[in-house]
Amino acid sequence: MSAPAAPLPRAAYRHWRRDVIRFADLDTLGHVNNVAYATFLETGRVGFFADLGEPVDGDERRWLAVRLEIDYRRQLVLPGAVDIGSSVLDIGRTSVRLAHGIFTGDACAASGECVMVMVERASGRPLPIPDDIRVRLEALRCT
Repeated sequence: MSAPAAPLPRAAYRHWRRDVIRFADLDTLGHVNNVAYATFLETGRVGFFADLGEPVDGDERRWLAVRLEIDYRRQLVLPGAVDIGSSVLDIGRTSVRLAHGIFTGDACAASGECVMVMVERASGRPLPIPDDIRVRLEALRCT
């Protein structure tokens, strides 16, 4: 098994959301459980698409997460807050691959990637990403 790639620097992320660490996020060891990291990334993703003008659960189309990968880099504990950075890595015909980082200050606690597919709400079938959305996604590519 190979080591995970180094995380992107904080400055590479184009979109930001903040979340707080809750008592419910802790496990019996007293640090934030791995599942909570996935929830923080979800907060970042949902905010990313909402601010893009394309909510994940729109009236006629929606965005579905079809792949999520997380590299855990440091422990998180109470009290605290996290900043979740998101940027576009690649845009396909029906999908977009996002880079995510969870930060406390300049320290990266976790990094990851998520593939989101645009689907028609009624049928659940993948849809080509319209040109106007591609333009907005391109503007949020990693720097």
